[in-house]
Amino acid sequence: MQGMQFESNSKELPYLLALKMIKGVGSATALKLIQHFHSAQAIFNSSKEQLEQAKLKPALIKQINHFNFSTVDKLLLWAEQPDRQVISINCPYYPPLLAQINSPPLVLFTLGNPEVLQTPQISIVGTRNPTLPGLNNTNLFSQAISDQGLSITSGLAMGVDGEAHRAALEAKGFTIAVMGTGLNRVYPAMHKQLAHKIADNGVLVSEQFPDEPIQQGCFPQRNRIIAGLSLGTLVIEAAKKSGSLITAKHSMEEGREVFAVPGSIHNPQSKGCHSLIKQGAKLVESIEDIIEDLPCIAKSQVDKSPQVIRPSLDNSDSEFLKFIDFDITPIDTIVSRSQLTVEAVTNKLLLLELDGWIINSAGGYIRQ
Repeated sequence: MQGMQFESNSKELPYLLALKMIKGVGSATALKLIQHFHSAQAIFNSSKEQLEQAKLKPALIKQINHFNFSTVDKLLLWAEQPDRQVISINCPYYPPLLAQINSPPLVLFTLGNPEVLQTPQISIVGTRNPTLPGLNNTNLFSQAISDQGLSITSGLAMGVDGEAHRAALEAKGFTIAVMGTGLNRVYPAMHKQLAHKIADNGVLVSEQFPDEPIQQGCFPQRNRIIAGLSLGTLVIEAAKKSGSLITAKHSMEEGREVFAVPGSIHNPQSKGCHSLIKQGAKLVESIEDIIEDLPCIAKSQVDKSPQVIRPSLDNSDSEFLKFIDFDITPIDTIVSRSQLTVEAVTNKLLLLELDGWIINSAGGYIRQ
């Protein structure tokens, strides 16, 4: 990528930051005010009477007329540190897809390489408590998506989010972590090391002020940014009331693609994906299913790398494999189905695992 010059101290930026600090003014209201007064600076230069004509409440007018701009200076100083940026909505480097959503953030705070925000992205989201197949699917799709030259966007949460970021880094791809807190804080705390790696090889981004703690409603707001940055959202595993479905909903509302990986009807972490598919999300089994719905990505980019070839099975092992489900199958169940001794079953399981036909999971085995 060519180096970009970001205008972190543009004339309008201090006033956009100030407007963001006004209590009772969200992104949608702020954008309406900017449209009415033609700039954020003009809002703060307006008289009480002019603000009243814009039908602002007295409490808001008082905040605007008596705003202390020294608080903005601290934020501008924060942005002067290495690898830190404040990207305003009027900046040419503001992510173009994000600017198109219903309520785009006024400003984005970034740590890392902000140029990554300009790359085509797929968001990968899912449950904080994935099954082993869910983690495997996250890893496989993240690797395949990175191989296409697409960046992976997620929310740095436990489970699927964290695995998606890690897999993208391992694939030498770019990843974007959209945070629900300020960038000076990492939540969950156990992802601090992961966050540092993302900042070194991608970018952390938040619309919250750098020292902002966790607040009610910050994660649903974060989810709209995840969806807004991306060409589409892939949901790996999600329960019926998963926060991942909020991201998918935002994607649908913004006319972006939504992809969902199906699972067992007995797995509660698949219920959300199945619900999305019923609502029109595309059922996906491979990277090809995603690429064919993204016209901006050349069809020739679909991964054609050699697949891992597993040793063929003889008739006995082939029949034995039928006793193992694509969900976790306890060893007692396999013994009961096969009518073999525990020792014979254990030996067969070990050989099948070594050849890549099954994986050993807590509680049993899963057919691959």
